[in-house]
Amino acid sequence: MTGTLEQRSAPAEGRTSLLGTSAARKEDDRLLRGDGRFTDDIEPAHALEMAVGRSPYPHARILGIDLGLAAELEGVRHILVGADVRSATRPLTVLRPVPGAPALPYYALAGDVVRYEGEPVVSVVATSRAVAEDALELIEIDYEPIPHVSDAMAALEPGAPQVHPGLVERNLMVSNPEGTGDPEARVAAADVVVEGRFRINRVTGLPMETRGIVAEWRPGARELTVHSSTQVPHLVRKQLAEVLSLPESDIRAVASDVGGGFGLKLGIYPEDVLACLHAMALRRPVKWVEDRMEHFRATTHAREATHDYRIAARSDGQIVAITDTYATDLGGWNSSFGSAQLSSVVFTGPYKVDDGYVERRVVLTNKTPIGAYRGYGQPEVNFACERLIDRLARRLGIDPLELRAKNMLRPEDLPWRNPAGAVYDSGDYELCLRMAAEAIDYDAHRAAPRVPRADGRLVGIGLSSFVERTGYASSRFLARRGSQFGAHESVTLRANRSGGIDVYTGVSTMGQSSETAFAQVVGEVFGIAYDAVKVHAGDTGASPLNTGAFASRTMIAAAGALTAASEALQAKTLRLAAWILECGAEDVEVAGTVVRRRDDPAVSVPLADVFTAAILGQGIPPEEEPGLEATAHFEPTDAAYSFGTAAALVSVDPDTGEFDVERFVLVHDCGTAVNPMVVEGQVRGALVQGLGAALGEELRYDADTGQLVNGTMMDYFAPAAPDVPPIELLHTEVPSPVTPFGIRGVGEVGTIPPAAAIANALCDALVDFGVELDTLPLTPEVVWQAMRGR
Repeated sequence: MTGTLEQRSAPAEGRTSLLGTSAARKEDDRLLRGDGRFTDDIEPAHALEMAVGRSPYPHARILGIDLGLAAELEGVRHILVGADVRSATRPLTVLRPVPGAPALPYYALAGDVVRYEGEPVVSVVATSRAVAEDALELIEIDYEPIPHVSDAMAALEPGAPQVHPGLVERNLMVSNPEGTGDPEARVAAADVVVEGRFRINRVTGLPMETRGIVAEWRPGARELTVHSSTQVPHLVRKQLAEVLSLPESDIRAVASDVGGGFGLKLGIYPEDVLACLHAMALRRPVKWVEDRMEHFRATTHAREATHDYRIAARSDGQIVAITDTYATDLGGWNSSFGSAQLSSVVFTGPYKVDDGYVERRVVLTNKTPIGAYRGYGQPEVNFACERLIDRLARRLGIDPLELRAKNMLRPEDLPWRNPAGAVYDSGDYELCLRMAAEAIDYDAHRAAPRVPRADGRLVGIGLSSFVERTGYASSRFLARRGSQFGAHESVTLRANRSGGIDVYTGVSTMGQSSETAFAQVVGEVFGIAYDAVKVHAGDTGASPLNTGAFASRTMIAAAGALTAASEALQAKTLRLAAWILECGAEDVEVAGTVVRRRDDPAVSVPLADVFTAAILGQGIPPEEEPGLEATAHFEPTDAAYSFGTAAALVSVDPDTGEFDVERFVLVHDCGTAVNPMVVEGQVRGALVQGLGAALGEELRYDADTGQLVNGTMMDYFAPAAPDVPPIELLHTEVPSPVTPFGIRGVGEVGTIPPAAAIANALCDALVDFGVELDTLPLTPEVVWQAMRGR
């Protein structure tokens, strides 16, 4: 099924709508009781454990590996090196290739050369993790260090060390230009042009549960069962089949409960292949759970980019052109999802600009590979765009709020295609802007004298407006970019004898409350009680083929599939109930736990009786087949664009650069909110990650050694609860015309505007010093350095 769904009729009389209510989360009971089932909770009999030896160098040749002492250690059962992996597997496949880029043959263990610190070189399976790690200490690896490069801009310079010589020239994997109109002519004719180079920090998502896998091979049954902490079990199954040269039917991937993903758990990693190879060789289950030190070096990083951004405008503030040429640091290999692409998609933000140009340059360096992370390029470009909007306002002497409002797309302008080809569906962007300004008391601040407070601090207010792409336009859109997954979602609904409905989905449960939202949609469409819907998630052996949970796409696509399956199931249920009640199907309706006559609600039959009759095939019309289940697929025709504005109030000590975010307001629109409580939780969680990346988080590499210098929880400054400023959330609700129920995605929105809003507030506070901030994270040192000599 493809397209949108018509507005549904009202629920049965006396029954309130489930959509838009804060139903209690289905997931909470088991999680709060400690009954969650995560990968490390899987304990098969006779399981062995794996440890992985990793390169300490960012770039080196492997001259030799001596396994002698390790092989003799008691408890060691199996060891793999690069040559073993190459003889037994194909290279790891890429789910979202970089358009136009050459393929890089990435295997689970390094061959002759390592290309980043932390790259797997050898794996050991033993009776315990401790024994396996002891064995790694006994393995002698002879490395010959070779020149490395750890900065993307330096990697593009002539004479820079080559990460993949012979495959990629000058470390530029590919350049992807897009645009419309004649932006250069517009720039040349503009009254004012502002431009800047903006440096975005490298970060990681820090899920509570690190990556993990339990692989079990039954050779007689030819069945490889993989329990994995993944967002995409069906895609894991696909990739393992390709790499191991197995039919997909021989592989079952299970992701029961997942302790956070944020994009880091998309597709397979080297350790997934290694665990399977060991399990197949030994015919015993093999477990590997990533420790936090490994996480910092082995799980994909995110964000790092340098944007050269430019805005041209008339003297009255009308923007006439925007350009952005940016370099993203891919690291040493192309991971399953590779570098972020959405910086290009939304590079003009919520502004009406016809002439624009954007170019993404994907650059190889000797660092941990980059992958997807909540926002996937949108926080990066928002920082550049919104910082320059404020700079333009100061240049022209126009209020930053009014400059934004002047250039924003109006509701009557939508749908609208931006210079990158993105079609914004609907919304009232200025309303969110005005609401944020009112909530933060913007006018009073602008009218107040620009003098220090009694504590000597200066106060500033900053804004950041944004649009966010959620979901995918269609599988045809993905095919044009070589993506190895679809835009659709699939579900199976099955009635049971207890009068409930079981929902089977391949979407993992990872904190996004999909079980809750799925049950609400089924309850709304079918008419059954919310508590009677049970969602079974993340098992490829039980669910129809699907794509998975990422890109804020799950509810957009799943709502359509759930609606179609619920309608099919309901239609048959009504026919069977009408047979039992001796009336027409049009005369009955589902109401909670019963099917009743519309004209006489006292005349009813329990759903359990109807479902049982269907399952047994007894007491049903002769033309009906036994059974009561439905599988449906749904593909959206277009992406939906969430939007909003953030406002930050900061106070800063002009002598030291120390500052506090005293208030943070976000007004956003995600279309129809299926569960407002869940929406609020998703936005707050994303905001904390966005604030962390804005204010402290950064993975730093030493330029001389090429090694990660802060790869521990002691040195990587993720925010704790006391570090989070007061957050105020406001919502508008403009339904999307291109999605079921008008839903837009919401899971990533909070990561987008914090950095720009806070940077703009700091620059507002320090405007008399002429401070302009262009580097993340925003630390007191960065502020102090910007003020030196001013």
